[in-house]
Parts: sequence; C-alpha cells; structure tokens
Amino acid sequence: MYIAIVSIHSTAIVSPKAEISSSAIIGPYCIIDEKVKIGPGTKLNSHIVVGSEYGSVSIGKRNFIQSGAILGGAPQHLNYKKNQGQLEIGDDNRIGENVTINLGSSLGKGKTKIGNKISIMAYAHIGHDCEIQDNSVITNLTQLAGHVVIGEQAIISGMVPITQFVRIGRLSFVSANSKVNKDIIPFTIADGEWAIPKAINKIGLKRASIPIDSINNIEKSLKILLSPKYNIKSALHKINEEVTACSYIKYLIEFVERSKKGVARK
Repeated sequence: MYIAIVSIHSTAIVSPKAEISSSAIIGPYCIIDEKVKIGPGTKLNSHIVVGSEYGSVSIGKRNFIQSGAILGGAPQHLNYKKNQGQLEIGDDNRIGENVTINLGSSLGKGKTKIGNKISIMAYAHIGHDCEIQDNSVITNLTQLAGHVVIGEQAIISGMVPITQFVRIGRLSFVSANSKVNKDIIPFTIADGEWAIPKAINKIGLKRASIPIDSINNIEKSLKILLSPKYNIKSALHKINEEVTACSYIKYLIEFVERSKKGVARK
C-alpha cells in the first residue's frame, strides 16, 4: 500500500491492500475496502464507505467526495448472484452527501462508470451498470435504476426517478419531479409527470458553444421529430432529406435509431 500516513485520519479504517495516493486525503470514520484505488488529490470527507466484498472501486484524480457517500455497494437486483463487479470514477468529480453508487453486475457490462467533471448532488442514487458521461449534473434525490446512461453535459434536476435501461441524450435537461421511463431525445428540455420533450435546450446549447448554424439545424430537426404528423421512421427520413448534415444531427438520428425503450414524445 502506497500512502502518506498523515493523509489518513486516525479514525478511518483502511485496508492495507488498498492503493491510496500519497496526495489523497481520507477523513474521519471512512472505511476503505481492500479492492480500492484512490488517485492523487482526491479528498474524502467523513463517514464515507468505499468498496465492498462484492467488487472493486477505482477513483481517479482530484475528486471531492462528501460525507456519508457509499461507493461500490452490491447491485440492488433480485437476481444478483454476488458476482464481482466494478465501479470506475474518473477525474474532477464532486459527489455529494449520502450519495450511493452501486457496482456493475454480470447482468450488464459488469461496470458502473462515472466520467469526468460530473456533479452528483446529495442523496442521489446511481444503480448498477449505469454510465454517467462527462460534464453532466445529477441533482439532489434523483434516483437512477440499473443500466441507465446519462449523456455528456446533460442536467437532471432534483427528485427525478429514471427507470432501468433508459438513456438521457447529450445536452438535454430534465425538469424536477418528472418521471422518466423512455429515452430523452438529445438537446431537449423534458418536463411533465412523465417526462416528454417540450422545447429545444437552446440555453444549454449556447452555453456549450454549439455553433448557431448547428443550433438552427438541431431546432429544425426537433420540430420534425416531435411533430404528431410523423412517426419515428418518417420523421427521421424527413430530417435526412431536409436538414443540413452535421455531427450533431448524425448523433441525434443515431440516438433515436438505437433506442430500445422508445423515445419520449408528445
């Protein structure tokens, strides 16, 4: 074990087999399992549990993890057979108080993956085999079931339950208290008791420095895709015919085509 003793509080319980960077900080009453790696500059406040007998946890650089978080617990699935899973957390993330993130399972890819520069706020839950992509925000009390994928720069507001296998598209915004049971189309603002796209997320696109021509193409595509005049197949055909191709439109079309849960529409 490669550690600097001064970085670990005297009340913390750290397995001698854990790999802790010399510049990491482990606060009071933390419990670190043997199959855990914690990278440089990462700080754990107090009363945090990392790892378990059910798998391994890797935490990258410069993460800030607040009190009460439990990272790498067993998957919450009735058919879970205690197979070894993984939790991978990237760099520069902020994980709030009492957040729970489960390991991946043999029922999925075996890995729960948290990217880089992500904010997961207090009391959120990230289920087994989820993938949270870079620069996204998961707000307080939001609950993700297993196998959910959150796209880059998406924002999920507070108290949003998301059912298993749902995908949230890149640069989308889901309003507070909305229930999500279908894929949320990229670049949209989704709202309602059952979340459906209401408008283009123009503010989010501008903040992400998306070119204005691309924003206009996205807006034109979404008007077609969300129109009740077209089914999915005919809407995509019309987009291909009438909208100038670019990387954002390609991503939008591929996202819809690959949907297994179906996309949320009006």
